[in-house]
Amino acid sequence: MSRWKPYDNWSAELTGLTVEQLRERRDFAGRRAQQAAARGTGRNPKAARDWRTKLRAVEDELRRRGAEES
Repeated sequence: MSRWKPYDNWSAELTGLTVEQLRERRDFAGRRAQQAAARGTGRNPKAARDWRTKLRAVEDELRRRGAEES
């Protein structure tokens, strides 16, 4: 039995999202990357790296649409 993970298709889903949804994901990924890298909170470098990758994917999609500003 496989377990569903909500962020497995992160990059594939980006093209179907609105600009507002992309901005929400950008903010979410940025927060998660910071939390994963923060000292004293169970620092997890691999998770921080994964979230930064997701953040870059969202930023690339926003740039592709010409909507990179807040």
